[in-house]
Amino acid sequence: MIQKEHERIQNDRHQLQIVVMAENIRTPENAGMIMRLSEAFGIEKIYFVGKHAIDLTTKVKRASRNTYKTIEYEFVNDGKSEISLYKNAGYQPIAIEITEKSRPIYNLAVGPFNKILLVVGSERQGITEGLLNLCQYHYHIPMFGQNSSINVVNALAIGLFKVTEN
Repeated sequence: MIQKEHERIQNDRHQLQIVVMAENIRTPENAGMIMRLSEAFGIEKIYFVGKHAIDLTTKVKRASRNTYKTIEYEFVNDGKSEISLYKNAGYQPIAIEITEKSRPIYNLAVGPFNKILLVVGSERQGITEGLLNLCQYHYHIPMFGQNSSINVVNALAIGLFKVTEN
């Protein structure tokens, strides 16, 4: 079997409205890959949140494979007001984080929700308590090895796949 030429691939579109919020992402490659991944999943907008969030550097642009030119994104210091705005607009904020009330991600089903705000956290600290408190639903990715977490881009990929699967 021969791989298809990328220019000839026609991707399907989902009917969901999805926004990604990535808090305190410090690694340029992770920020760029969040852009690339979000574009691949048809995301409306990305918010890079936090005082320590990386800016649009050459490494970010390179890792994004030029999707920074086609996807909407914004850098903000505090994502609380953005979450509140999206909640008021009917979006369901979902945190991908291990918490006391989180459930395994294989239980995530958007059901009647067609507007999703998916929140992921920094490589070291995860999602801050302030943003977690604004998310009604928390889901974690079950781990079976010694490690208790995975890279933020990988976690986002799993979250976006679960949100968009039908």
